[in-house]
Amino acid sequence: MFQRPFLLVLGFLLSSLLHAQRFYFERLDVQNGLPTSKVFSVLQDSTGMVWMGTEAGLVSYNGNDRDGVRSFGTEEGLAPNSARCLFVDKEHRLWVGHSGGGLSLRTGRDFKTLKLTAEPLTTDITGFVQDDAGAVWITTMGQGAVKVTQVGEDGTLTAERYGNKQGLVDHLVGVEHLSDGVLAFLEDGGTLKKWEAAGKRFTSLDWTGLEDVQFVTALYQDSDGRLWVGTQNNGAYCRDNGTGQVVNYSTTNGLPSNTVSCFGEDATGQVWVGTWGAGVAVIGLNGVRRHYFPGNGLESLVIRRIARDREGNMLLATNDFGLNIFKGERFLNLLEQDGLMDKQVWAVMEDREGRIWFGTDGGVSILDPTVQGTGMVKTLQTVKTSRVRSLCEDALGNIWVGSETNGIVDLDPEAFHPVPHPDLEIVIPVDAAGNRKVTAMATGQPGELWIGTINGLKRYSAGAPPMVYGEGDGVPTTSVTALYRDDKGTIWVGNAGKGITRMDNGKATRIDLGRSFTPNCFVQDGEGRLWVGTEGQGLVILKDGKEERIYGKEDGLLANTVRSLIRDKDGHIWVGTIEGLNKWRPKQDGFLAFTARSGFIGVEAKPNAACLTRNGDLWFGTATGASRVVPEKGADKTLPPLIAIRALSINLEDRPVEQDLRFDHSERSVRIAYGSVSLSDPAAVRYSYMLKGLDEDWQPVTNETNAYYPALPPGNYTFMVKSMNRAGLWSEKPAELHFTILPPWWQSWWFYTALAAAIVISIFSYIKFRERQLKLRNQVLERKVEERTAEVVAQSKEIEGQKVEIEDLLLNILPKEISEELKEKGKATARQHEEVTVMFTDMKGFTKVAETMTPQQLVSELDECFIRFDAIIDRYGIEKIKTIGDSYMSACGVPTSDTNHAAKAVMAALDVRQDMIHWKQEREAKGMQPWVLRIGLHTGPVVAGVVGKRKFAYDIWGDAVNTASRMESSGEPGEVNVSGTTYELIKDWFVCDHRGKVQAKNKGEIDMYFVRRIKPEFSADDRGLVPNARFRKACGLPEAQQELA
Repeated sequence: MFQRPFLLVLGFLLSSLLHAQRFYFERLDVQNGLPTSKVFSVLQDSTGMVWMGTEAGLVSYNGNDRDGVRSFGTEEGLAPNSARCLFVDKEHRLWVGHSGGGLSLRTGRDFKTLKLTAEPLTTDITGFVQDDAGAVWITTMGQGAVKVTQVGEDGTLTAERYGNKQGLVDHLVGVEHLSDGVLAFLEDGGTLKKWEAAGKRFTSLDWTGLEDVQFVTALYQDSDGRLWVGTQNNGAYCRDNGTGQVVNYSTTNGLPSNTVSCFGEDATGQVWVGTWGAGVAVIGLNGVRRHYFPGNGLESLVIRRIARDREGNMLLATNDFGLNIFKGERFLNLLEQDGLMDKQVWAVMEDREGRIWFGTDGGVSILDPTVQGTGMVKTLQTVKTSRVRSLCEDALGNIWVGSETNGIVDLDPEAFHPVPHPDLEIVIPVDAAGNRKVTAMATGQPGELWIGTINGLKRYSAGAPPMVYGEGDGVPTTSVTALYRDDKGTIWVGNAGKGITRMDNGKATRIDLGRSFTPNCFVQDGEGRLWVGTEGQGLVILKDGKEERIYGKEDGLLANTVRSLIRDKDGHIWVGTIEGLNKWRPKQDGFLAFTARSGFIGVEAKPNAACLTRNGDLWFGTATGASRVVPEKGADKTLPPLIAIRALSINLEDRPVEQDLRFDHSERSVRIAYGSVSLSDPAAVRYSYMLKGLDEDWQPVTNETNAYYPALPPGNYTFMVKSMNRAGLWSEKPAELHFTILPPWWQSWWFYTALAAAIVISIFSYIKFRERQLKLRNQVLERKVEERTAEVVAQSKEIEGQKVEIEDLLLNILPKEISEELKEKGKATARQHEEVTVMFTDMKGFTKVAETMTPQQLVSELDECFIRFDAIIDRYGIEKIKTIGDSYMSACGVPTSDTNHAAKAVMAALDVRQDMIHWKQEREAKGMQPWVLRIGLHTGPVVAGVVGKRKFAYDIWGDAVNTASRMESSGEPGEVNVSGTTYELIKDWFVCDHRGKVQAKNKGEIDMYFVRRIKPEFSADDRGLVPNARFRKACGLPEAQQELA
């Protein structure tokens, strides 16, 4: 494994690298939207928009590649020809100077061409400046200087022109406004003049120490007040106004060229010197510290103008490569053209000598920072293996190289010769293509190496056989995706689809998070928590083996697939994803994002390809090379972004962006374009907006730069938008646009008012008309109602009478309680009554008497007799049950129980007997054959109710009924015969004669009594037939007068 083809001869070969450091300059040129590569001037306005004066005219840039570039010309109101110089005055107006003397002014969002009425300008405009009084000075190449004090609405300038008569040549290169108020004019011959307002003349501008400086090409004053003078042949001079000391920078002390074209200053106070032919030099406190040119990132050698944006990015207008934007020295990139064997860098490591090792698809490259110039990057020329996936250095300084083709090689630290380990060949599997694949490596204890392969985990210890871990040891046998040793010596293992295993002294412990996932990388933070980068599931934070938190794209990660993790010397966690780099900032509880446009040009980080060097730098392997990150102090400080509304279109027609616009009801399709210029990382800018009057809350965060409302209803609206930069900072104040969509005339207030008035009048008129009609109709209706009412009343009375008759008839058939139940439920439930006194009467010799009568006479006689019985039992509240021939049956205590049922039944029996005596006497007096009555009573339980659905009849059943019938049949004519049961209930009230035990049919012997009369103490007469008040009260009988009533 280690000899084929990995082990032939190992050595180093000088690479073809030029400088091995490539700083990031973003280029805006014709390939991404710029109309020409020659840029004369550049600046940023108060809204963040970047403006460029180019050979093809004025150009704006909002940071968004080709879509963010827009050219302006005569169609937009500008003067013709190229734009050579730009200036923003105190009123935020943009002044544009053109070739051939043209002048343009942008106020708000509108351009107009400016003109001098006295003497039109025909020569190139070379500069602008505004004095303390607010006047704008314009320099020209042939017509001297022009002082503008007022701009008319039509673009006419109120101005004065100055030239030879006032001591100033007509050919001027530019002008500067110094901190002491002096206006310094640079003449074409290289001399400097200043404006003397008192004498209205120009005089020579002489500074001590700069008297002999000639052929001046540029003048600049930095933030410390130092004057910088650029020359054509003698480099740059810096004069400290406080001490008067002058320092000359030229090719003799580090300046790359003696021809200086312009100056600028970065956010740290370093002065940038643009040259004509040698790029840019950066001068710090100790002299020239950096030189940028095409070999290390800058595209052009000729720099025309240098500016700094509000985020600290340096904007370089070049003569032939458009606009170059420098975004700081945080990122340096090592590419294939810089000496890497392949652009795909899968592993990064620093050895004990400070050399940086890179594992690529083409082999191993080594960067030696101690070597300057050529030879900085070397290649292990004889190592023919490819697809290096891991690198690590053990305690002895040996370098271990793992690949996907040739397994592992161990290199000695001196000559990098291979150290053979034949025992390792056994444990590293061979795939179908014959390759021995190593997927990850990590060093453990001294002499210990942990190896990840496609079928699980292996451990190699010097002097001992390799250890192979399997499922029986608690370690998955799927491909190992990550290995990491934490501060306590614990080895953390990631397996494809199987999650995490921790190894403590060779003992495996699975970490169960309740789901399947693939760890790609690990790192431990300062609090001892383990950060786990996963495939598609973001960042998982473990504390004591338990999941504490998960971070994803919604939390600021550029992607949910995390490939590499590293902790810098300040404790910050850096996260390499498939879409760029993030930095975790614990104080802000958020992520800082770095994409290709912020300098991390590789974009896609490679698995576990990250390392921290001794000097605090970070290296990341990516899909396009290796990127070095310098976590500079204060580099994360950033300003809240500016947000502005750029354009407005109504029904696909552009409209001016003005406040309180009013649109017709048909102008309902509204599109609003907005933007935030963040050159540091335009791809990381996000927006949120809302339309008050339509939206209740802010819309979700988006990277879209326009909002579209296809059909807004009439109403008052306020569009608000805010932006967020890569640091997660939102703009301090949202941009707003107020507008109104008017309702159509039929929805206007005056129309509604008129309509309401018309409706009210119509309704009122209709009401009056209807009142008259209704009065007439009501009179007719009243008569009809009276007639109908009389009919209804009559019918109601008739119905009521019929109802009463029906109810009376029903009550005559059934008890009231049973009748009510039948009306409510349609049926009556039979009920058990525990104590009821049943009375039977029967005519003695009825059959013989009936034979002497006609049927009509018989029915008439019975009817008269039973009517008398009905009256008597009604008096005592006794329920008539039925008549059977000459027999009359009744019961007391049904359907409603009565505690005095026996006494009442006996009183009724005595009254019936007495009434029959009177009736007998009446019949005998008429010569008619008398009827003699037998009466029998018995007390006991019965069941009472109605059976059947037709011809309802209330009846009672039970042994007490049969016994009462036997009492009647066993009695004597003219006597009231009661059972012993009934006797026990009435003996205190009535005088009875005991008959003894009498044989009854089918009942055996029954104790029977004849009732003679009411006891004297309860009787109101001598015969004992009328109860007194005491008896009535005790038995619940009505008083005599009530009875009569």
